Amino acid sequence: MQALEFEKKILLLGDGSVGKTSLVRKFVIDKFDDKYIVTIGTKTSRKQLDLEYPAQQTTIKLQLAIWDILGQKDGFSRAHQVYFKGAESFILVYDRTNRASFDHVPDWLATLRGLCGNIPGVLAGNKSDLEGQFKVAESEERAWAESERMPLVYTSAKTGVNVEESFRRVGEFLCEKILAKYAAGPERAGEKKKGIFGRK
Repeated sequence: MQALEFEKKILLLGDGSVGKTSLVRKFVIDKFDDKYIVTIGTKTSRKQLDLEYPAQQTTIKLQLAIWDILGQKDGFSRAHQVYFKGAESFILVYDRTNRASFDHVPDWLATLRGLCGNIPGVLAGNKSDLEGQFKVAESEERAWAESERMPLVYTSAKTGVNVEESFRRVGEFLCEKILAKYAAGPERAGEKKKGIFGRK
């Protein structure tokens, strides 16, 4: 069984107040704070995922560098574009109780693809604990995700529902590329391979 270790940069994108920072906090330190804090520019967090692939006789320790990007699009400047550089996956978040945040999802995706190319990612419908207050039909959410070939995950930073799952799906996207490159290679068991912020 060979062991590989990588560090990869991922982005959290979406309008302000959709719960991106709360999702990161829940994932990284298992803590929810219902006080809304405007993210200034970006903030970064880190957490390791351990994924096992018995068929390839490989384990991967994946250190995620999570960049929580400014949510106010009118405050997005050319300087902020540097925050996207080197990202290899993303979670695009909207608030299921806020129709406008879903309507802006295509704009966020277009910005991302313009700066990072067609990298894989996850669409996260957050605040799924607020059933009865949803402003977007599930059929519309699923149709859009399918049209972009993105997995749709319904999350709640408050209850923790599918928070780990959304980041794990991103990790699996990243590991697919790693396995394709290294699983058949001559790496010795226990050897570490680092990809810092997306660099090979």
